[in-house]
Amino acid sequence: MTKPRMLVTGGSGYLGGWVVRLAHAGWDVAATYLTHSTDQEDSPNVAWHHLDVRDEAAVRALVCEVCPAVIVHTAASNPGQGADFEATNVIGTRHVARAAATCGARLIHVSTDVVFDGQKGSYVEADPPSPITPYGRSKMRAEEEIHAAGASAIIVRTSLIYGWQPCVDRQTRWIVESLQDGKPAHLFTDELRCPVWVESLAGAVIELAGLDYAGVLHVAGAQSLSRYEFGVRLARFHGLDPTPIVAARSRESGLYRPLDCTLDCSRARALLHTPLPGVDAVLGRAMATPV
Repeated sequence: MTKPRMLVTGGSGYLGGWVVRLAHAGWDVAATYLTHSTDQEDSPNVAWHHLDVRDEAAVRALVCEVCPAVIVHTAASNPGQGADFEATNVIGTRHVARAAATCGARLIHVSTDVVFDGQKGSYVEADPPSPITPYGRSKMRAEEEIHAAGASAIIVRTSLIYGWQPCVDRQTRWIVESLQDGKPAHLFTDELRCPVWVESLAGAVIELAGLDYAGVLHVAGAQSLSRYEFGVRLARFHGLDPTPIVAARSRESGLYRPLDCTLDCSRARALLHTPLPGVDAVLGRAMATPV
């Protein structure tokens, strides 16, 4: 039987890489990279393509060549990777969404909890975005571009993504390296999120690719934690003493950041078979599993 085709933008990234790994069992997968390709031995059944989503003609040409049934759009510029959010997150998403609409592909776009201002918490899908950071504003505008393009789309809003295979995520790496180097890591006790295990999120995205759902969906972990609580748990999981982590307060930092961006994921849990466990459940199960 011929498998349906999936195109994953940003397939060499952390989330995109896991979508590629898990999807090829049921999909004919093509994936893109920008600055570095992945080890082809790890993904022998995947067709890799170089793509800069900021290049509209290149996006259109690749989507027409691959002719996917579903595009999973994970390519993005994230905090810590520069400040050019407009070109990649907004304009790049416009290009992908328009190509999806033109070619009749369904689109799954990965968005973020920081499209909200953090004043309320427990945000549901119907809550209007109100971002207060440049990154959050770019992701809100990306969502608007998808609506304007008219593609059949799912906008997946998620939270802090963590994992340890095939490598640790960017935030965990910073915490681990700070502790190993004897540098203080300041983490906020008054910023609340719903961290999500990368393998759970990737599994949920792949399940959504096979479902008849359109619109916004909140997909995050079941446990609300402050950045400080999250960091302490990650340090312990990686065998490090969390004592040097400094408990700080965002309100006193002089920074203008959203505080409570927790997501209500009731709709996703009712829709999906893929579990979305909290941090304690994920780390506890991993520690109890023999290597």
